[in-house]
Amino acid sequence: MSRGPRTFRAFRAALVTVAALGVGALIAGCASPAGQGGSGGDAPATALGQPVLADEQTRPLADALPEAPGTEVSLDRLAEGLVPPTNSWFSGLVFGSEPQPVFPLPLSFGLVADGVAFGVPEVTSRPGAISAPHAPAVTLTAGTDSAVVTRYDEVSVTLALAAADEPTAEVTIARGSPVVSYTATAAHQLRLNAPVEAAPDAGEGVHTLQTPTATFALVAPEASVSDDGLVVELPEGATANWVAVPEGADVAELAALAASPITRVEVSASLAEDAATTALTYATADGSDTVTGRLPHQSEGASCELGSFLTAYGAMELCASAELEWSVPQLAPAGALALDDAQLTGDDRAELVAALEQDVAETPESPADTYFGGKALARLATMLQLARQLSTGDDATAGAAAGIATGLEERLTAELRTWTEPQGCEERAERCFTYDPRLRGIVGQEASFGSEEFNDHHFHYGYFLYAAGVLAGATGAGVGGGPASAEIDAELVDELRPVIDLLAADIASSGGEVFPAQRAFDPYSGHSWASGFSPFADGNNQESSSEAVSAANGLALWAEATGDDALADQAQWMLSAEAHSARSYWTAFDRAAEPYAGYERGTVGIVWDAKRDFGTWFSPEPSAIVGIQLLPMHPMAGYLAEGVEAERILDNIAEAAPGGAETATLFADSLLMYQSLAGPEQAEAALAAARELPAAKIDDGGSRAYTLAFIMSQR
Repeated sequence: MSRGPRTFRAFRAALVTVAALGVGALIAGCASPAGQGGSGGDAPATALGQPVLADEQTRPLADALPEAPGTEVSLDRLAEGLVPPTNSWFSGLVFGSEPQPVFPLPLSFGLVADGVAFGVPEVTSRPGAISAPHAPAVTLTAGTDSAVVTRYDEVSVTLALAAADEPTAEVTIARGSPVVSYTATAAHQLRLNAPVEAAPDAGEGVHTLQTPTATFALVAPEASVSDDGLVVELPEGATANWVAVPEGADVAELAALAASPITRVEVSASLAEDAATTALTYATADGSDTVTGRLPHQSEGASCELGSFLTAYGAMELCASAELEWSVPQLAPAGALALDDAQLTGDDRAELVAALEQDVAETPESPADTYFGGKALARLATMLQLARQLSTGDDATAGAAAGIATGLEERLTAELRTWTEPQGCEERAERCFTYDPRLRGIVGQEASFGSEEFNDHHFHYGYFLYAAGVLAGATGAGVGGGPASAEIDAELVDELRPVIDLLAADIASSGGEVFPAQRAFDPYSGHSWASGFSPFADGNNQESSSEAVSAANGLALWAEATGDDALADQAQWMLSAEAHSARSYWTAFDRAAEPYAGYERGTVGIVWDAKRDFGTWFSPEPSAIVGIQLLPMHPMAGYLAEGVEAERILDNIAEAAPGGAETATLFADSLLMYQSLAGPEQAEAALAAARELPAAKIDDGGSRAYTLAFIMSQR
């Protein structure tokens, strides 16, 4: 989390794909092309489908909400007409009084008073952190006094540099590109902080500059370079592109690939039987190939042989291609635990019903903010779904469970009706939503953890989406030809939909004028960013990988409830990507690979672009650092163990609580559920501990009944 200082209708057996148009593509009127192949099993992957929660659907819904008071934040570095890019990897360039460095990777990049600076960060590791801070090794000054973002998509961004409002140059950077594309929009002199040397063997107009971490090749065939190598004379329209060259790599090859400026990156995605594929196309001005970089979570696919750079994520291999494509295991959404007679005995059922009765009796009034209020709604939903599952049959236990389900359904319905009154904020100061027309998003009236600055929206709204989907009858069943979902309550869906659709659009719209494209989700990284404005020198960050996964799961359940196939497919793609990245960078990374040599932890608490911390925003407790990567342990949480050895799970738990999960200061219930994923024997041990767990150690978004049922489902 970037929490200031703190704390599908069923999926079809034959899969269709999701639309993933970037906001930059929408603004420029450039539709993303068909996706590149990714496949799984015998089912063919299909290209992207329809837009998701687009303007024509969401504008009247947003107009029906009261207007948010708005947050005072400067947008002086954003061109008029562009949707503010909150929760982006480059948000720090746009928001705030002073620009922050950003990390397109393998580069870092920042603005200086009269130009730009960039370099390849040096990565260091120590027991509790991995750092790769901004490296302004190459500074380009052109006498400019302003820099404005004039175009962006999910992966790339273009800035216009100007002097006294007169255009000077355009600079484009992109995630996964070692190239800084520099084009003169007017003739000018470009002054360097260190001299370049001619490299005639590398091609016409190629020079090199050695920095502590990389050689940079300057590719400027239409420019002239001063004898001392410190001034580049650029005529109007000329390019002076820079590319980072790894040690031992061929300067001439990389220079040739970097000759044409990157103009945009097109994103496409596809789903097959067991794979979710992301494809990025790095478009260049002349349509030629360029250099792209593949991170560890993108390792599936062709090998890359242009050398590599070490980043805070791990080694990045450079590829001679404008296409970057990879597939990850597809994760099915779930709103119900896999409980049947094979998992539950009669005694188990009786125990769970008794626990439900106690949990319901001890349920307090729900909080009024969107984070803790959302968690409270999701807690009711998990208990409701469990009670529904236990109500089958004709014995006394089933009858008691049915009664509990009725009560929970009534309470959850009443609370969601309150939250989803479009004009609720005209009548009260809490439990309601507004629309911010300046920053283009939905904001809860009672702010929490900087939600008015768009921090953590996917964490908060994921809980609402999950609760609404479960209440309406969605279970996530039907994926891959499984049994159909429960009957959907269409009347209830219609009642909740105007506001819940807006929460979904806030984090998953394919973009337009009302909302940005997939506000927080970074398709290159495969995970979301949590800070709205990213006012940090280390780039953007995300703390709770598990709540990001849960948000995508909630999206899928709501899509099932509403029969929105396009949203369902997009949610499944995002869900699969988030889960894969969570394992790759938070909970199950390869400890034998760099940069983990000096990092002595098995988990990461906060992933930044420029560092990775064993810490949280809200507590130094190890159980908090590990536990925040687990909660809320909704029914799809088995992804945490997918392809992960049981020993690693147990090591992570020991790191959180050396005396056992049940001794954890925070999130003991989540740690016990996590323990149950290590195998049947561990599940039995976790079940015994969960039965004795003090009520104070059960998270406010959890319940003893759900904890016991989750563990029982793993035996």
